[in-house]
Amino acid sequence: MTFARLTRLDGAYRMHVMHGAFDHYDDETNERMMRASTWEWPHAFASLGCEAEEFLPRFGANHIHAVPGDHVAELRAVCGQLGITYDGFGDAA
Repeated sequence: MTFARLTRLDGAYRMHVMHGAFDHYDDETNERMMRASTWEWPHAFASLGCEAEEFLPRFGANHIHAVPGDHVAELRAVCGQLGITYDGFGDAA
């Protein structure tokens, strides 16, 4: 999976990009984890291709988009074409 989110920092656009995978748990674990946040909202659980110490101080949103496959190169290219700062995490740096 490729995870990405367009955010702004000091008024300028930046694109956070990383690899990852969705995690699947049993119904009881899913329910417990959903109840630990805002249960009414949709949830998906994922492992991201970076360490928490890299992700938490820089990630500028409360959600992220995901698509199947590796689209890091394409996102890097479109950021360059549009003048958006590319901000890759882990091996997508």
